Formats: sequence, structure tokens, C-alpha cells
Amino acid sequence: MTQIDLRTPKEKERDQKHAAICNEFLTLTNQMPTAATHRIFGLIAERHKLTIPGVRNIVIKAGLYATNK
Repeated sequence: MTQIDLRTPKEKERDQKHAAICNEFLTLTNQMPTAATHRIFGLIAERHKLTIPGVRNIVIKAGLYATNK
């Protein structure tokens, strides 16, 4: 059975950007295990021209980071 991709070009672009952010988060956390997560979010946000809360939300929704709640 073939799956049909019904996403718009903007959605596909967003998904690629989110995947790149998640991969970068995993790479940086492995390279710098003692660094504060907030600082890693800041590095990624600067590179992708996003805000720190925006990057944090992307990573949380991907299931790569859990809050203390």
C-alpha cells in the first residue's frame, strides 16, 4: 500500500527544519554533556534564527527533552 503525502510545501519545509533542530540538539548534548540545556537551546536558536522558547518547544514536542513538571 502506497502512502500519499498530503502535506503542503510549507509543512514539508517546516518538518525538515524541525528534524534538523532535533538532530543538532542530540549532537550538541552528546558533545557537551555538562552544558546547561538552556545554553544549547540558545546556540541552536542563534544558528536557525529562532527564539530559545521556540527551539525548546520543538525539542519537547519531539520527545527529546522533558520538563520538571
